[in-house]
Amino acid sequence: MADAFVTLTSEIQAKSPSISFINSNKGKPLLVADDYTFKLHKTTTSTKHWICTINGCAAKVHTDLNNGLKKTVGYHSHLREKEKLEVREAREKMIYLKVHFLTLNIPA
Repeated sequence: MADAFVTLTSEIQAKSPSISFINSNKGKPLLVADDYTFKLHKTTTSTKHWICTINGCAAKVHTDLNNGLKKTVGYHSHLREKEKLEVREAREKMIYLKVHFLTLNIPA
């Protein structure tokens, strides 16, 4: 019985989320961790404080100034935003392609 408890406990332990960054519609950086998005709330001398983009959600992430994960704080009060995140990433790719590769030939 003790062996089952040890195995269950080790499986439940939280893992550190992998983080990445995308730009918001306004060009601001957004932190992405486990299909949740966070916006930069404030920066101190050693830490960046990120808050969830969903109003009223208590989840937060702290990174160092080089965007290395320091810790996560709180829990999300909503489901993951996988589809919304995919739309953001697709929009960002289209804007990049438009700016860097497409030109319009409009007759004068």
